[in-house]
Amino acid sequence: MKLVKTLALTTAVAAALFTAPAMAQERIALVVKTLGNGFFDAAAKGAEDAAAEIGDVEVIYTGPTSATAEGQIEIVNSLIAQNVDAIAISANDPDALVPVLKKAMDRGIKVLSWDSGVAPEGRQLHLNPSDTDLIGENEIGRASCRERVCYAV
Repeated sequence: MKLVKTLALTTAVAAALFTAPAMAQERIALVVKTLGNGFFDAAAKGAEDAAAEIGDVEVIYTGPTSATAEGQIEIVNSLIAQNVDAIAISANDPDALVPVLKKAMDRGIKVLSWDSGVAPEGRQLHLNPSDTDLIGENEIGRASCRERVCYAV
């Protein structure tokens, strides 16, 4: 009798696993200017933390070993072939990446730039960590000026 119960339970679990819809995991590629940079490593850690909080999101952290547009283009082509859901890129060259990112968007991949932007026609959104005017205003506001020379403090 125990064997029959075990077989029935095993069959029920297997049937549930095979008939349940698979959870679709979103794959988001974080393409940085170059690997081994502490700023980008910290951004990757933040992306991983956010993905864990959201759930069902895989972050692919990648970038070239040297900061070149050619390296990023090669990586983006690979990500297109992998059919990722989104590419978030910090551009080494805002214009050189446009053709390959247009190709990604044509394939239904969401594209955004962050930190160092891509030209508008090569992305759907740009996230800038700060505005250069705002940085300047803050620096001048904190400056110490003596005899027409200002020093940031």
